[in-house]
Amino acid sequence: MRKGITPVIALVMLMLITVGVVGLAYAWFSGLASTQTEKGISIPPGGAKCYKLGGINYVSVAIQNNGAASNLLRTDFIVSTINGVDCSSHIATYFPAAGIAPGAGAIVFAGRGSAALCANGSAFSAGTYPVMIGTRTNVAQTQVICT
Repeated sequence: MRKGITPVIALVMLMLITVGVVGLAYAWFSGLASTQTEKGISIPPGGAKCYKLGGINYVSVAIQNNGAASNLLRTDFIVSTINGVDCSSHIATYFPAAGIAPGAGAIVFAGRGSAALCANGSAFSAGTYPVMIGTRTNVAQTQVICT
């Protein structure tokens, strides 16, 4: 006589294995979804603006942390440009040292248009300038009009 497990026990074991695999997959995918949404940003209305100081046009950009869980840090940003010119190194000047908490906002960069201050020229002349800032999760874009 051969000994083995009965079909009922085999079925119960297969069901337990299936439930375990589904549970692991759910945990992995829900963790993946939360890490993809925790670094969401936007440029709020009026967050990117052109202003005059001493007769020179400056551009400043503020963002909102729309994420659910963690502070945004300078290192989270992979792109930040005004008129296509990279402003990544200039973020360090304005960005809050502790980061930007979920639901909070802050100015992240500003400049008058010199190469050292993240654009070309000594001031922003009258015109429209595209602004783009983004993390690995999303990119926010808007335009600034200087007069």
